[in-house]
Amino acid sequence: MSRFLNLLRASREVKKAHFMSRADVLKLQERRWRAMARYALEVSPFYRRHLAGIDVERCQLTDIPPITKEILLANWDEIVPDKRLHRAALQAFLKEPENWGKLYHGRWMVSKTSGTTGLAMAIPHDISVVDWGHACQNLRNSASPHTSRPPSLPLFRRPTKVLAVIPAASPATSAALYSTRPWVGDLLCRYHRVNVAAPWSEILAEVQRIQPDVMMGYGSLFGRLAQSQLHGELNIQMPQDRGYILAGGDTLTPGIRELCRKAFGIEPFNTYGSGEVLGIARQWRGLQHMLIHDDMVALEAVDAADQPVPEGVLSDHALVTPLLNKAMPLLRYRVNDRLKIGPVDEHWPFRRIDQIQGRSTMAYVFKTPERKVFIGVQFMIVLDARQDIATYQTRQTGPASVECQVVPRPGADEALLQRELEVSLPLCLAEGGCAGVVCTVRLVKQLAPDPRTGKVEQNVPLPDETA
Repeated sequence: MSRFLNLLRASREVKKAHFMSRADVLKLQERRWRAMARYALEVSPFYRRHLAGIDVERCQLTDIPPITKEILLANWDEIVPDKRLHRAALQAFLKEPENWGKLYHGRWMVSKTSGTTGLAMAIPHDISVVDWGHACQNLRNSASPHTSRPPSLPLFRRPTKVLAVIPAASPATSAALYSTRPWVGDLLCRYHRVNVAAPWSEILAEVQRIQPDVMMGYGSLFGRLAQSQLHGELNIQMPQDRGYILAGGDTLTPGIRELCRKAFGIEPFNTYGSGEVLGIARQWRGLQHMLIHDDMVALEAVDAADQPVPEGVLSDHALVTPLLNKAMPLLRYRVNDRLKIGPVDEHWPFRRIDQIQGRSTMAYVFKTPERKVFIGVQFMIVLDARQDIATYQTRQTGPASVECQVVPRPGADEALLQRELEVSLPLCLAEGGCAGVVCTVRLVKQLAPDPRTGKVEQNVPLPDETA
């Protein structure tokens, strides 16, 4: 019942922001980041050093020095206030697969970041803050605040069937969000989970059986489902009035949008977030762009010197301040995506995002010689499950070849690691319908980051000239 009451409170506050002026949203944002800064000073030895000489009651947000993932990891136990959330405790919790998707101590959702900067980590979120995200999902859904409506009880129609295609056997954020969703959602919808790492034939069979009204998952996966629909391997009819496709986790390309339009009559909605921040921005019905949740995050597009860039200019990186999650207070946390921030929306009091660079596609297109599409998250699940790998990158090297570069953990049996990956990765390709693709494994000391974003992209497919 406490989750239900919290969801009601969150929904009330989220809806209140819809009808604010832009000036009032900025005042709310400032009140919240100052409150988070005061809290950080109160609980964190790190922030007392980091903010020395700064008056958080009078300073500007831009006066606060940014922090990076490296700084967060190096000072974790001085930043995260609750001892139960210290880094070793979270790592131990996620080491046991039976804990994936369970609330930690009944109050925190814990998931693991993907490690695209080469530094994967376990992240805690207050479940009360997670419910704010669910409230946004339910209430921010139309072209204007006046036409947005919360979902209604399906008294005279069947419940909406929601399909989540997620890494089921994984501590990934998408899986954790699905597993810890509020119970009240089951009154409104019927949820179905499909494992994105399953063989493609099984995924198709499940989607066909479920006949979803709503689909959520990776953008590259929806491109592949759309191709299957167009080729006659899949036949689903999504309702045009209440059906939608919500894509996140990788790039939603114009080609994928067009495929989904042709196959399902529905263009996917884009989302933008991270394991550390969850929802930063989202597209919803009636919009051609994503809007930033300015009442829940303070997002800054900045140049290489952390100075703000003008509206409409592509940034070097971004700084984000989550305004609600006190489990892990972050002030001006660096994310290496390059953003082009647009103006405030005509109907909503939120700014839009016109462009994002830094999120890579995970769809590999192989020719063996027939055209085959493989979703890279299937590689990630195999590789993430190993304790002897520090980080990795799979890179397509030709029309029917891929190389996996792996950085072993110190002390790993490298010969055994090499042998086992040379068996498991080709098997992974075969289960995904790409048995003719040559997969090589190379152990390396380190991986070079993308010079544009600073990220070590885990999946690097070749451009698909047929997309």
